[in-house]
Order: sequence, then C-alpha cells, then structure tokens
Amino acid sequence: MFLTTTLILALSFPTHIDSVQLDGHDLDAWKRAVLPGAEEAWLTIPWHATLHEGLHAAGHEQKPLLLWLMNGHPLGCT
Repeated sequence: MFLTTTLILALSFPTHIDSVQLDGHDLDAWKRAVLPGAEEAWLTIPWHATLHEGLHAAGHEQKPLLLWLMNGHPLGCT
C-alpha cells in the first residue's frame, strides 16, 4: 500500500518528489510534496461556481471576469 501511494505521488508531483525522501516519518516533507507550489498558483484563485456569483464579485471589486466555457463532457468522456 505504501509503495502504491508513493508511486502515485511520484507520478502526480514529479517536481516535488525528486528532492524529497518520503519515508513516512517526516510530515513536513509530505506537506511540501503534496501542497501546490508556485507553478500551481492558479489553484489559489477564488473560483466561482456560477456566472451570477462571478459577475457580482467582479462588479463589486471592479475587476474583469474570465468566463471559461467548454463543450462536451467535463471529464473528456465522449
């Protein structure tokens, strides 16, 4: 089970895992390995689930609104 978890983490976060020895005893190393780094800064954006919420927040803060639309299944299954 531990080997499977380590393999999944290594494949998911290759830039973080290369420099960390994840032996299960260092919680801080695990946190640094799985939490988003600077290259995943987009994860810190406060996304809105509905267009109405986004329009309201953009108008209130006087900021532009990015509307991202997709056609098809959200998981790419067709």
